[in-house]
Amino acid sequence: MITEKEKKELKKFIYSRVQPEGGFSFSPTTPPTLEDTYFALRLLEELQEYSISTQTESYITQLNQKEFHQPKHLYQLATIYRITHLTDSENSPLDTIIYNHEFVINTLSDLYYLVLTKELLHMHVTLTRNEQAVLSSTQLKPVKSMEECKQLVVLMIKLHSSFEQQEYIHLIQTGQNHDGGFGIVPHSTSFLEPTYQALRGLKELHVLPVDIHECERFVHSCITNIGGFGRQITTVPALEYSYYAFLSLKIIEEMEKKSHQRE
Repeated sequence: MITEKEKKELKKFIYSRVQPEGGFSFSPTTPPTLEDTYFALRLLEELQEYSISTQTESYITQLNQKEFHQPKHLYQLATIYRITHLTDSENSPLDTIIYNHEFVINTLSDLYYLVLTKELLHMHVTLTRNEQAVLSSTQLKPVKSMEECKQLVVLMIKLHSSFEQQEYIHLIQTGQNHDGGFGIVPHSTSFLEPTYQALRGLKELHVLPVDIHECERFVHSCITNIGGFGRQITTVPALEYSYYAFLSLKIIEEMEKKSHQRE
């Protein structure tokens, strides 16, 4: 759980990353990016804070003039449009998906974000032969990262496909480190992004991490004295890792409530 004081400090940190020309960036002195703007707006939405400047609105409306070829960026763009209700730009991701015939899915991550984007834009989701092959080949890999585990679990559930759920529960739960966090691959150094991915996967599977309290402690340990969260205990804060931390704490709180209700 995150306190009201911590939420207030987190809001201050987010707004400290707004640039004069609009948009958000990694640091106060770097140019705004699509990804940092996405993470900032997602955080502000979670914090029920909807105030953005006219400069940021202008920055967002100009994003559709740039070419984004990765499904992840299309998803971030579509999400930004959803949050800000900038309707003049809403057709951009849809047009890219429908009319860009060079749009090829090469990785599980590509497929994951393509499915999420189509879902966000209320498009029918069916996999091509190539997309099904990408999904199948990842399932056959002997070692999977936390990101792959989460993406596979989410995709299989969204696509209403049968899969060995216990295998993924075991893969994720046994990957928890002694410090409570999770690594990019099982038993590697704990970072916030794989910790969030592990929690998201377990949430979809309706199970808890082996030690939920140590997991919460790890996430809290990544908070900095300026309100944002770093990737781990000793790193500088960033919008991306603050997003993973906030969503992780939200998932943990939901898991604990459901656990108490079942008792």
